[in-house]
Parts: sequence; C-alpha cells; structure tokens
Amino acid sequence: MEAVHPTEALRQTQLFNALSQEHLETIARRAKMRQYFPGETIVWQGQPSTALFLIINGIVMVKSLVRGRENILAYLMPGNTFGEVGILENQSRSASIVTLSEVDVLVIQRDEFLDILHRHPTVGVELARILGRYLVSANRRLSNESTDTRLILLLSTNPEAHAADFGALLASRMYMAHQKPTALLEYPNPWRILDGHALDKGSQTLRHPDGFDILFPQEDPWLPFSTRTTLLLDKLRDQYDQVIIHLLGLSEEVLPMLLEHADQVILFSDPSPAGVREVDYMLRVLKGRIRQEETSLVSIANFHAAPPDAQPDRDVFDLEIPLTSGFPLLHFPVQPTGALSKPLETVLQSCLDRLERTSSIGIFIPTTTEANQKTDTSAYTDRAMAFMAERFGGATCKIANGVWNSDKLGLIGEVVYIVHSYITQSDLHRHLDEVVDFVKGLKRELRQEAMALEVNHKLTLI
Repeated sequence: MEAVHPTEALRQTQLFNALSQEHLETIARRAKMRQYFPGETIVWQGQPSTALFLIINGIVMVKSLVRGRENILAYLMPGNTFGEVGILENQSRSASIVTLSEVDVLVIQRDEFLDILHRHPTVGVELARILGRYLVSANRRLSNESTDTRLILLLSTNPEAHAADFGALLASRMYMAHQKPTALLEYPNPWRILDGHALDKGSQTLRHPDGFDILFPQEDPWLPFSTRTTLLLDKLRDQYDQVIIHLLGLSEEVLPMLLEHADQVILFSDPSPAGVREVDYMLRVLKGRIRQEETSLVSIANFHAAPPDAQPDRDVFDLEIPLTSGFPLLHFPVQPTGALSKPLETVLQSCLDRLERTSSIGIFIPTTTEANQKTDTSAYTDRAMAFMAERFGGATCKIANGVWNSDKLGLIGEVVYIVHSYITQSDLHRHLDEVVDFVKGLKRELRQEAMALEVNHKLTLI
C-alpha cells in the first residue's frame, strides 16, 4: 500500500491540522519515521518521556503494570498521539505502548515539540483541549463509579416521528428485562407528551401499567438553564437505574450535558427525504461529539410516520420499523402495552443489545487476490462471520464499493464485504489480538498487500 506522507499524517491529527502546508512540511522534516513489528514495545512504563509519537498506521496497546498486575488501558489507532503529557510534565511514562500489528509512527523529540508549542500557539490550544478531555474522562469515570444508571438519549427529527411512543416501548422492555426503576422524560418540555390531558394536581410522576414512570418534573424557572439540567440529571441518577430522555432536535442548550452522561444515543426519524437529510446531518455532528468507545449511536427509520413513497436508506439508518399493523401509540390515560410485531420487537432488542456493546470491529474482505484478480471470496466472508460470532455473539455483513492505491498497480476499485460486530469494551480488550491475527491469516491466504480493519470507527491497514 502507498505509504502516508508525514505531512499528510500531521494534517490528519487534531494537534496539527490547523497549521498551514508550509508549517506542516517544516515539522515533518524535523520528525522521524519509525516502523515496528507486532509485539514490540515502543516505550516502557517508567522510562523518561523524551518524544511525542503520532500513529500513522497500525494498532497499539496502552498497558500499565500496577502491583504486579498488567492492565490494558486502551487501544490507539491511526491519528492518535501519545507521550504529550509526559513531555509537558517532564515525568516518566505512566504506561507502556506495545504494538498489536505492524505499526508506523512519526516521532517528534521533546525539545522539538516544545519549540513547536512556542512557535505555533494553535498547537498549544489543541493540546489543551486534548488534555481537557483526558480530565473530563477521568472525572466521568470517577462519577460513574457511584452510579449504575443507564441513560438513553432519544433524538427525533420532528414531532410526528412517534419517538416518544418508541421511548415508552423501550422503557417497558427495559423494566421487564431488569425489574429496575425506569423513567421516561420529554425534555425540556415534559408536558408535551400529555397532549392536552390533565395530570393530578401536584403530581410529577405518572406510573405506566408496564412498570416504568413517565416524569413531569417542576423546575425552578429562575435558575440558569444549565443549572436546572444538571440538577435534573442528578435527581434522575439518584432515583432511577434506567432513564430515557426524548429530545426534539439538536438543542445546543441541552445536548452537551446530556451527551456527557449518555450510554446510548438513538436517532429516530421518518424516512422521508427531509428526514434522511436531517439524520445524516445529525449523525455527522454526533460522531464528532460522543465518546464512541463508551456511547453507542443508533439511527432508526419509522415507516409508520413516512410518506407513502418513502424508500429505505440503509446508508443512513441502522434499523427500520416497517409499516405493520399495531405500532402502539402512547395514549392517555395510558394502557398496558400489548403484543408487538416481530420487526418492532427486533428493533427494540437490537437497541438493548447495543446499549451493552459500545465498541465495534469491522473486517474488510476483498473480492480480488493478488491486487486485481477477481475471485469468489464468499467462503472467507463466511469464515469471518463465524469467527466474529463465536467471540462476540453475532456479526453482520454488508457490501460496499472500495477504492485503494496499490504500490504496484496504482488505483484499484473493487467490491468489498464488511463483516461487523458490536461488542463490549471488555470483549474488545479480550479478543482484539485474536482479530488482528485472524486478519493476518486472511491476508496471507488471499495474497493481499494489506487488509483493512476498523476498530471503533477508525480504519487501519494490516
């Protein structure tokens, strides 16, 4: 495969992407390219922090030895950097970095990096943002240790998409599955869900016959909106183990705080052209804002709210609720939820499964051997499906058109099969090395220059 130029590698990172081409080229000349084989240790825990490393290709493990026990803290992929914290603090490295595959890195020595920070303030600003995220993540982990509350954020594109009705079904299934306190809330206007029906005076909670609560909290209007949202979240986490909040659209007043605590974000829309465009836009926004290794993101098309000529768009929607008889609506006074259609049950169960599976792995199976010889690789796709299902409980496969650049033959286009699984973080740590070895085996058998592997939406070449 064509090697990534150091200048382009710098441009693809958050630290350096705001710099001009001239400045990137200057930094690239001062950096050094290094290559490592699988199983090599790039830096050791306890060593002095003498350089910043930028991963150009491959996967590395961040491993820490504490009281004689080795822990995998994270996996880093192309575009990630490591070593910046140790350079700033002039301290030894807090963890070892070990390669899981062949890895190419760009190395910037400590003195060079400090000089870059002085010459280019924008790099310092981006570094501050990165370190700020580290701090927020650490605080979030400490906060989450005191609560097991699961928060699902349900975003809809328009009031007619029946998102609140789907939220009620989801709350019902969650309560029946776990028998834990469960709440459904529309925010920031909780009263809209009543649709004109009266609520008992002073009441803030309506118990659904399926066991979950529909909430109508009364907030102090004199408090700043951010404070009200924070207090509400604290109250919900104190009283409930499972919470679903329905929000109409991307409200910048509310969304950042809710995303910070969300375990799952569901985009719910009708599949009209306008709905498809809105969901596509929302997906692009959310992918840049959620913690993809901790928060699952699901998009659902509800054909019950669609115009008659609506067509499915599987490039935008993960799941579809087809037009069937019996999509239940949340009427007041509320009634127990009856039997649901099998497709709707499948969508609900898929959401619940993905709530636990916030990480993802995708293996790209080519349909050519030796770069440009077309061949039937369906047997390899079946093997990959079985391999992933055995380790992660299931796998799906979809067809895509791919284009890549061969060192020998130039630009080549082909059909590829993508075998994909949603997995838990613990399963990722347990089995990622096996997945990499499996892909290496396929690469040899298919006589490929390289094969693509996607981990948590980041693509690397093996």
